Amino acid sequence: MDDEIGTIIGLGIALVAIAFVIYCIVILAGILATVASAGGAIWGGGTAIVNYVKSFKENMIDSNIVSA
Repeated sequence: MDDEIGTIIGLGIALVAIAFVIYCIVILAGILATVASAGGAIWGGGTAIVNYVKSFKENMIDSNIVSA
């Protein structure tokens, strides 16, 4: 009888430990996805700003040079 209770308690503890590890992995994956999306937004936004500045320079400044 004692062995059966010990086995059930041991299995319960093992299942809780496995569930905790899976929970930590899921939380870590969520954090990594958030960081990756923020990094992508910053990278893409920076690239867009650079392209807008280059386009503005070509269209407004270089096109309106006074001829001699």
